[in-house]
Amino acid sequence: MVIGIKFGIKHSYRDFGMYLTKKEISLPKAKTEKVSVTGRDGDIDLTEALGDNVRFENRTLKFTFTTVDYKKWAQSLSAVANYLHGQKMQIIMDADQQYYYYGRCSINEFETNKATGKIVIECDVEPYKIEVNGPYEPWQWDPFSFVDGVIRDSEITVATSATVNLINKRKIVSPTFICSKAMSVTFEGTTYNLTSGENKVLDIRLQEGDNPVVFKCSGTGTVKIRYKGGSL
Repeated sequence: MVIGIKFGIKHSYRDFGMYLTKKEISLPKAKTEKVSVTGRDGDIDLTEALGDNVRFENRTLKFTFTTVDYKKWAQSLSAVANYLHGQKMQIIMDADQQYYYYGRCSINEFETNKATGKIVIECDVEPYKIEVNGPYEPWQWDPFSFVDGVIRDSEITVATSATVNLINKRKIVSPTFICSKAMSVTFEGTTYNLTSGENKVLDIRLQEGDNPVVFKCSGTGTVKIRYKGGSL
């Protein structure tokens, strides 16, 4: 099996016949804010003053591919350029299939010689890579990691009350609750009323790790929980 990259719905090797020979994955730069005050040592760090987490800039992915079919090189280059150059799409690495990156792709450079052709694809992507699998979605076992993957319940039965632990990755996210009837959810000591149907609770911000929440309702109801974790 040849290891490659999936851009959108097409694979670098299976669809374009390109061999991945090099990949460069940068970490996103933190958006920091410092103020220098005369008369004191050092600076005042205001990076987290306006929120509860550090914000990041985009990151860059760079992939180098080669093809040994020199006769079809020009044709392959045109096919790749027409498909992804300047386009925004999901990017999934065969070596890290449980996450996808999302951003704009472009052909950085290409060259040919007597035996091979080379193409470099550069992607300006969002800082976090996002889980492919999420609650309330068709489950995909192929990208699931049995080492650090998380299987979450997609539907919870609330018989008067139910406590659920929402496990999250590094990116802070707000979950959506799809309720069969009106109920409430309590998170970190604060209770929020949920209506029948879809509820996006922006004030619930899931941190990395365990996030216990308590649902309460009159009688019995169900709630579907939807969110996806993000990792650096």
